[in-house]
Amino acid sequence: MTSNPLRNAFQQDLSRRRLLRAVGFGAAGAAGAGVLSACSGADSGSEETTRFVGVHDFDIDAQTKNVHVEDGALLMNSVYKDLFMCTGAMFDWGTHEWEYLLLEGHEWDGNNLIVSLKSGLEWSDGTGLDADDMIRSYAMRVLEAPPWGLGFPQVKDLEKLDAQSVRLGFDDVFPNIERSILKHRIVSKITYEGFGERALKMVNDGVRQGDDEHGEWNAEFIEFNPDSIIASGPYKFDDAQISDARITLVKNEHGYLADTVLFDEVVVHKGDNRQSALLVQQGEVDYSTMAPSAADQQAFQGVEGFRWIEHAGYAGAGIMFNYAAKPELKDVRVRKALAYVLDGDQIGQVARGEAYSRVEHYAGLADIQAEEIFTAQELAEFENYDQDQDKAKELLEDAGWTLKEGKWYLPDGEEASFEVIGVSGWGDFELTATQVEEAWNDFGIKTEARNVPEDNPWGIWGAGDFEVAVRHWGNPEQPDYWGAFQMNFLTENAGTEDSPGQSFDLNVESPSQGEVDLAELVETAQRAQSEEEQLEALKTMAIVFNELLPRVPLWTYKYLSPVVEGVRVEEFPQEDAPGSQNEQYQDNHVILALMKGELRPVE
Repeated sequence: MTSNPLRNAFQQDLSRRRLLRAVGFGAAGAAGAGVLSACSGADSGSEETTRFVGVHDFDIDAQTKNVHVEDGALLMNSVYKDLFMCTGAMFDWGTHEWEYLLLEGHEWDGNNLIVSLKSGLEWSDGTGLDADDMIRSYAMRVLEAPPWGLGFPQVKDLEKLDAQSVRLGFDDVFPNIERSILKHRIVSKITYEGFGERALKMVNDGVRQGDDEHGEWNAEFIEFNPDSIIASGPYKFDDAQISDARITLVKNEHGYLADTVLFDEVVVHKGDNRQSALLVQQGEVDYSTMAPSAADQQAFQGVEGFRWIEHAGYAGAGIMFNYAAKPELKDVRVRKALAYVLDGDQIGQVARGEAYSRVEHYAGLADIQAEEIFTAQELAEFENYDQDQDKAKELLEDAGWTLKEGKWYLPDGEEASFEVIGVSGWGDFELTATQVEEAWNDFGIKTEARNVPEDNPWGIWGAGDFEVAVRHWGNPEQPDYWGAFQMNFLTENAGTEDSPGQSFDLNVESPSQGEVDLAELVETAQRAQSEEEQLEALKTMAIVFNELLPRVPLWTYKYLSPVVEGVRVEEFPQEDAPGSQNEQYQDNHVILALMKGELRPVE
């Protein structure tokens, strides 16, 4: 099993939501005034033009128009990407059902996945969108896919069946292996004519990432920057309205759902977390997925028409231990004691304002997922690690620690101490680290917090250059439950000389489950052919996580997106709308509602 398949995905997610420290509105108001002036320039259309307005921290100089790369391409790390580059389908995380967009459907024929496009699709340049676009896009993704990924790395060969359908051959299929294929964004065969056909031949000849032939192809591909983005969705870029301050997407008359969307234009202002908050406060933005500070969240309450759209969180932040650097942490009583010292509810409030949820079940899964696979009676048996400092004291004394003159000492007589690392520029991580520092110091455990540079915390975590680190738990990247345990147990836990990470032994002894190989259980939960076998593996891992607490969940992300109703948009989806449990960056239900004509302009 590979140890860190989610690292790049988390890196991309965090790079687009760099969090600022909680600062007051007045302190930064003057600094944001120039941003508001630049972003609220004269509209290009007539007064009758209807607009949906968003905000994202894009960079037209640094980002390219090579949308197949996605990360680093213009607006492709924003929620607005679906408006011009549609996915094949979107997944409903609540019902676990697919809603097809460009795709007509998919079916399995043994180890062959048959994927079919809707008929009559066109690109924004008026050319047909067909199986040639699809198969070449798939081939390029197979070449780009790292071997630890899921879906495209397991594709063995590709075949065009007819003008609308493609066959993808696999050797060994398992449930939901097709997820990344269905969600893939097909790109124009004309734009990528120098790459797609070559990629298809290489894939069917057995070439994969890391081979010499791939290296030659990739050297050209990563430098590729087309002059324009050929769109498949209901909107396209207006090249005349792309500036440092804003990007305007206009109706794509050839695009999918172009006859359904009700807004003439979509305007995306440039703004980081702080700037986007100021734009919301000025009523310049209808919807923002940037991360506002706690102070900005309070300021939103005074904006006429403001309300929150809540996107469910499937991951959170907590503390990750390095068992090699601090062997005393191998004692489960010590880990539990350290957890009982902390008030996760308070830490979440300080770190995220309203944009967090407390942890209820400590199952290694987001509570929303734990409640799907366990009954309420089963979850009542889980140990709850809410703050209880008397229990923490009892556990440490039972583990042989002693308290003298307000300081805790290890069984060998050495004073207990920890260094906790956050990440510079990630405000929620910084604030979490300082609160852990304060709580453990107040309890008598010498603790120092510091922040590592934001350019590569993944390298620091993987190399094991920490004692205790503020780190994610759970998994926001896909809705399969096993991904949470891959994150919790395997990510940053390679156990190699160069990448020891947590140095957590995956062969554990559980009080209730006996001897357990966690790596084997992750694979079983991923690949099991029966739902019963998969569920049994998931439940076992959740129970083991709760009993052994290999890392401590402190709070769960709750993605609160400010919206303003009654200015340009009549009304946004309600709390129980279809897709409301979706992860906001992958299957954004607000953007889907816009595409389907369910968001209406103010008349």
